[in-house]
Amino acid sequence: MTYRYLILDSKGRPVAHCTSFQGLDAPTWQLQVDPEDLECVMGHTSIRLVGTSDKYIAAEGQILRWNGHSVLVKAVRELDGNLRKNLRMPVRFPSFLYPITGKWQGRRPILSHDLSCGGIAFYCGQPLEEGEVAQLVVPVTAQPLLLSVTILHRNQSEEQVPLYGARFTDLLREEESMIREAVFNLQLHHPCSGS
Repeated sequence: MTYRYLILDSKGRPVAHCTSFQGLDAPTWQLQVDPEDLECVMGHTSIRLVGTSDKYIAAEGQILRWNGHSVLVKAVRELDGNLRKNLRMPVRFPSFLYPITGKWQGRRPILSHDLSCGGIAFYCGQPLEEGEVAQLVVPVTAQPLLLSVTILHRNQSEEQVPLYGARFTDLLREEESMIREAVFNLQLHHPCSGS
């Protein structure tokens, strides 16, 4: 069986994709790092692995040695399963927000900032209220999804446009699976951030 993982650095930032023919329950792991991601992993000594499926555990490991694009990692500890749900991948796509409980009508254009299995952060030029429920289109899944979200808060933004955090609500199992697949398959942004 082939396992596919996302490699995170010690601060929880995604840096690479890899595969393994074994699970993370062994004392050491032999990982095959995607060639385009190799340079981004080589600068790290400690990594975290998050699998594409709930069936895979998330774990932290210490890099022992390299052999080409293969790396041997010593298991350090199992990580909380919520890491997968809360993992945020930076991604930019334009979309629209539609009101359900808001006092506004029509649609509002948004630009995504990041996406996780549990929610999304996005820029929106018009004001939104905490607790407001809306629907938005997520176009980066296998098929575009129209999902309900609850606005959680307005975040600090380096842009002139406000940045909002929202939680997905009432997700069907199939929708959750499609979002998870999209999050794990999103192209990682290089160049590398380093250790």
